[in-house]
Amino acid sequence: MALLTFGETPVAIAPGENVLSALLAAGIDAPHSCRAGFCQTCLHRAVEGEIPAAAQQGLTDAQKAQGYFMACVCVPENPLKIVRVSDAPAETGVVVQAIDRLSPTVVRLRLEPNVSFSYRPGQFLALKAPDGFARNYSIASHPEEQSFLELHIRLLSNGRMSELISERLSPGDRLDISGPFGTCFYDDSDRDRPLVLVGAGTGLAPLWGVLRDALRRGHNGPIRLYHGALDRWGLYLVDELRALTEEHAHFSYIPCVRGEIGPAGGDLEAAVIEGERQPDLSSFFLCGGDGLVGRVKRGLFLKGAKLQRIRADIFLPAP
Repeated sequence: MALLTFGETPVAIAPGENVLSALLAAGIDAPHSCRAGFCQTCLHRAVEGEIPAAAQQGLTDAQKAQGYFMACVCVPENPLKIVRVSDAPAETGVVVQAIDRLSPTVVRLRLEPNVSFSYRPGQFLALKAPDGFARNYSIASHPEEQSFLELHIRLLSNGRMSELISERLSPGDRLDISGPFGTCFYDDSDRDRPLVLVGAGTGLAPLWGVLRDALRRGHNGPIRLYHGALDRWGLYLVDELRALTEEHAHFSYIPCVRGEIGPAGGDLEAAVIEGERQPDLSSFFLCGGDGLVGRVKRGLFLKGAKLQRIRADIFLPAP
């Protein structure tokens, strides 16, 4: 067996070389960013072989159990067979149940699976268009509260999926999904810690599921949700989140609109870094673009946050 195998393809890797460099040299598309084992953009999953401990440093127990590792700092000494984290299981057919606007730029898409689709709130799925084009979206629904799957999709100018959803898709249409993927979900081991949820834009989608899951499971510690937007129109589910603050005394909702002054004003990154006074005691969920997530993660780490208690769902730009 080759020292490194990607799927069923042997990949040449030199002694001391990391997996990410070997994949890129072989012409394999491997998303990456920091190259320092920090941002987790280069996560892959081992299906056979022993993962070096350094390649899982800072990952959650759930990620480790599923064979996740950071390719940029993984230097294998024994044969390792790997796949992309996004490598999909069998597809599931879905029927479009509803398409609603949550804001001028965000659409709520509700899908009814043809068969049972098991997932944890906060995971994501791949949505496949009729022409075969696919994009990943976080799941905002909760399996114990809704039979449908709910996605929050930001409409992008000239976006292929955006054009389909906003102009051609109708209730009753059929699509395919695959998944679920990801480990950005609530863990009962967090029950007594402060829980800090940070999302920008549609980064609120997975947090909406995680928040309700934590509340349903009887989370004891305080919960704070920071939602950032470039303008006031970027905030959505405001009434629902404020209603939860009335129902649950230990839940706080902190909206952040860049450039505004007032209760909802302020920069998201600064609000989190300055507002979290004891990050070493908390568990964090960070959802949004890789730049924002990376900066917030680094800022929290420098203030004492434990890397193994920081889960991240990084939204990569469309290719």
